[in-house]
Amino acid sequence: MTAHSAQRVDTFAENVVQLPASPGTGILARIAEQQAHAGRLSQHLEHQRARDPMGIAQRSPTLSDAAVGREIRELRRAQGRTQKELARVVGVTGAQLHRYEMGTTRIAASRLIAIANALDIRPDVLIAAGSSQDDAPEPAPTFQPGPGDDIVELIQAFSTITDPKRRAALIAVAKMMASRH
Repeated sequence: MTAHSAQRVDTFAENVVQLPASPGTGILARIAEQQAHAGRLSQHLEHQRARDPMGIAQRSPTLSDAAVGREIRELRRAQGRTQKELARVVGVTGAQLHRYEMGTTRIAASRLIAIANALDIRPDVLIAAGSSQDDAPEPAPTFQPGPGDDIVELIQAFSTITDPKRRAALIAVAKMMASRH
Protein backbone atom coordinates (compact mmCIF):
# COMPACT_ATOMS: atom_id res chain seq x y z
CA MET A 1 0.00 0.00 0.00
CA THR A 2 1.40 3.39 -0.99
CA ALA A 3 1.54 6.35 1.36
CA HIS A 4 -1.14 8.08 -0.70
CA SER A 5 -3.45 5.04 -0.47
CA ALA A 6 -2.89 4.79 3.27
CA GLN A 7 -3.76 8.47 3.65
CA ARG A 8 -6.98 7.95 1.66
CA VAL A 9 -7.92 4.95 3.84
CA ASP A 10 -7.22 6.99 7.00
CA THR A 11 -9.39 9.84 5.69
CA PHE A 12 -12.16 7.39 4.87
CA ALA A 13 -11.86 5.73 8.28
CA GLU A 14 -12.29 9.12 10.00
CA ASN A 15 -15.69 9.52 8.36
CA VAL A 16 -17.00 6.05 9.22
CA VAL A 17 -19.08 5.76 12.38
CA GLN A 18 -18.45 2.38 13.98
CA LEU A 19 -21.08 0.62 16.04
CA PRO A 20 -20.08 -0.73 19.46
CA ALA A 21 -19.23 -4.42 19.66
CA SER A 22 -22.21 -5.30 21.85
CA PRO A 23 -25.48 -3.52 22.62
CA GLY A 24 -25.39 -1.27 25.67
CA THR A 25 -21.62 -0.84 25.75
CA GLY A 26 -19.86 2.19 24.44
CA ILE A 27 -23.02 4.21 23.85
CA LEU A 28 -21.36 7.40 25.03
CA ALA A 29 -18.41 6.71 22.76
CA ARG A 30 -20.80 6.09 19.88
CA ILE A 31 -22.65 9.35 20.55
CA ALA A 32 -19.38 11.26 20.78
CA GLU A 33 -18.21 9.74 17.49
CA GLN A 34 -21.47 10.65 15.77
CA GLN A 35 -21.29 14.20 17.09
CA ALA A 36 -17.74 14.52 15.82
CA HIS A 37 -18.83 13.20 12.43
CA ALA A 38 -21.75 15.65 12.35
CA GLY A 39 -19.38 18.49 13.22
CA ARG A 40 -17.02 17.57 10.37
CA LEU A 41 -19.94 17.31 7.97
CA SER A 42 -21.28 20.68 9.10
CA GLN A 43 -17.87 22.30 8.57
CA HIS A 44 -17.64 20.74 5.12
CA LEU A 45 -21.08 22.09 4.17
CA GLU A 46 -20.22 25.57 5.47
CA HIS A 47 -17.02 25.51 3.41
CA GLN A 48 -18.97 24.46 0.29
CA ARG A 49 -21.55 27.22 0.83
CA ALA A 50 -18.80 29.80 1.23
CA ARG A 51 -17.25 28.70 -2.07
CA ASP A 52 -20.60 28.65 -3.90
CA PRO A 53 -23.09 30.91 -2.09
CA MET A 54 -25.67 30.76 -4.90
CA GLY A 55 -25.68 26.96 -4.95
CA ILE A 56 -24.92 26.79 -8.65
CA ALA A 57 -22.40 23.96 -8.34
CA GLN A 58 -24.94 21.83 -6.46
CA ARG A 59 -27.52 22.69 -9.11
CA SER A 60 -29.98 23.90 -6.52
CA PRO A 61 -33.31 25.01 -7.99
CA THR A 62 -33.76 28.75 -8.52
CA LEU A 63 -36.72 31.09 -8.85
CA SER A 64 -36.36 30.76 -12.62
CA ASP A 65 -36.79 26.98 -12.31
CA ALA A 66 -40.01 27.55 -10.38
CA ALA A 67 -41.27 29.98 -13.05
CA VAL A 68 -40.51 27.48 -15.83
CA GLY A 69 -42.29 24.77 -13.84
CA ARG A 70 -45.38 26.94 -13.39
CA GLU A 71 -45.44 27.61 -17.15
CA ILE A 72 -45.20 23.88 -17.89
CA ARG A 73 -48.07 23.18 -15.49
CA GLU A 74 -50.26 25.95 -16.97
CA LEU A 75 -49.63 24.80 -20.56
CA ARG A 76 -50.24 21.15 -19.65
CA ARG A 77 -53.51 21.99 -17.91
CA ALA A 78 -54.61 24.23 -20.79
CA GLN A 79 -54.22 21.20 -23.07
CA GLY A 80 -56.25 19.06 -20.66
CA ARG A 81 -53.40 16.63 -20.07
CA THR A 82 -52.44 14.88 -16.84
CA GLN A 83 -48.95 14.82 -15.38
CA LYS A 84 -48.71 11.10 -16.07
CA GLU A 85 -49.63 11.56 -19.74
CA LEU A 86 -47.05 14.28 -20.29
CA ALA A 87 -44.45 12.41 -18.24
CA ARG A 88 -44.89 9.29 -20.37
CA VAL A 89 -44.36 11.28 -23.60
CA VAL A 90 -41.32 13.08 -22.17
CA GLY A 91 -39.80 9.90 -20.72
CA VAL A 92 -39.85 10.69 -17.01
CA THR A 93 -41.97 9.53 -14.09
CA GLY A 94 -45.06 11.41 -13.01
CA ALA A 95 -43.27 12.24 -9.76
CA GLN A 96 -40.33 13.76 -11.66
CA LEU A 97 -42.64 15.89 -13.81
CA HIS A 98 -44.37 17.02 -10.60
CA ARG A 99 -40.98 18.11 -9.21
CA TYR A 100 -40.30 20.06 -12.43
CA GLU A 101 -43.68 21.77 -12.21
CA MET A 102 -43.17 22.66 -8.56
CA GLY A 103 -39.69 24.04 -9.25
CA THR A 104 -38.00 21.70 -6.76
CA THR A 105 -35.81 20.09 -9.43
CA ARG A 106 -33.82 21.80 -12.15
CA ILE A 107 -34.59 20.83 -15.73
CA ALA A 108 -31.75 19.87 -18.06
CA ALA A 109 -31.77 21.57 -21.46
CA SER A 110 -32.45 18.30 -23.28
CA ARG A 111 -35.41 17.57 -20.99
CA LEU A 112 -36.73 21.12 -21.42
CA ILE A 113 -36.69 20.63 -25.20
CA ALA A 114 -38.49 17.28 -24.83
CA ILE A 115 -41.16 18.91 -22.65
CA ALA A 116 -41.58 21.78 -25.11
CA ASN A 117 -41.93 19.32 -28.00
CA ALA A 118 -44.49 17.29 -26.06
CA LEU A 119 -46.48 20.46 -25.37
CA ASP A 120 -46.12 21.44 -29.04
CA ILE A 121 -44.43 24.76 -28.24
CA ARG A 122 -41.00 26.24 -28.87
CA PRO A 123 -38.49 25.82 -26.00
CA ASP A 124 -37.96 29.58 -25.83
CA VAL A 125 -41.55 29.94 -24.57
CA LEU A 126 -40.56 28.01 -21.44
CA ILE A 127 -37.22 29.78 -21.16
CA ALA A 128 -38.91 33.17 -21.38
CA ALA A 129 -41.11 32.17 -18.43
CA GLY A 130 -37.95 31.65 -16.38
CA SER A 131 -36.53 35.06 -17.21
CA SER A 132 -36.57 37.34 -14.21
CA GLN A 133 -39.31 39.93 -14.48
CA ASP A 134 -37.22 42.19 -12.24
CA ASP A 135 -34.55 42.41 -14.92
CA ALA A 136 -36.98 43.33 -17.66
CA PRO A 137 -36.99 47.05 -18.42
CA GLU A 138 -40.19 48.91 -17.70
CA PRO A 139 -42.02 50.00 -20.82
CA ALA A 140 -41.56 53.66 -21.64
CA PRO A 141 -44.58 55.73 -20.71
CA THR A 142 -46.54 56.90 -23.69
CA PHE A 143 -46.95 60.60 -24.11
CA GLN A 144 -50.38 61.89 -24.89
CA PRO A 145 -50.26 65.63 -25.45
CA GLY A 146 -52.98 67.70 -23.92
CA PRO A 147 -53.79 71.37 -23.61
CA GLY A 148 -51.18 73.37 -21.74
CA ASP A 149 -48.41 70.74 -21.86
CA ASP A 150 -44.96 72.18 -21.55
CA ILE A 151 -43.28 69.26 -23.31
CA VAL A 152 -42.32 71.28 -26.38
CA GLU A 153 -40.72 73.92 -24.21
CA LEU A 154 -38.88 71.24 -22.23
CA ILE A 155 -37.55 69.59 -25.39
CA GLN A 156 -36.43 72.92 -26.82
CA ALA A 157 -34.59 73.80 -23.60
CA PHE A 158 -33.01 70.34 -23.41
CA SER A 159 -31.82 70.52 -27.02
CA THR A 160 -29.83 73.67 -26.23
CA ILE A 161 -27.77 71.88 -23.57
CA THR A 162 -24.55 70.66 -25.21
CA ASP A 163 -22.63 69.40 -22.16
CA PRO A 164 -23.24 65.61 -21.82
CA LYS A 165 -22.85 65.77 -18.03
CA ARG A 166 -25.52 68.43 -17.71
CA ARG A 167 -27.84 66.47 -20.02
CA ALA A 168 -27.32 63.34 -17.91
CA ALA A 169 -27.97 65.31 -14.72
CA LEU A 170 -31.20 66.75 -16.12
CA ILE A 171 -32.35 63.30 -17.22
CA ALA A 172 -31.58 61.91 -13.75
CA VAL A 173 -33.57 64.70 -12.08
CA ALA A 174 -36.51 64.16 -14.45
CA LYS A 175 -36.51 60.41 -13.75
CA MET A 176 -36.34 61.01 -10.02
CA MET A 177 -39.23 63.45 -10.14
CA ALA A 178 -41.27 61.11 -12.34
CA SER A 179 -40.78 58.18 -9.95
CA ARG A 180 -42.17 60.24 -7.04
CA HIS A 181 -45.47 61.08 -8.75
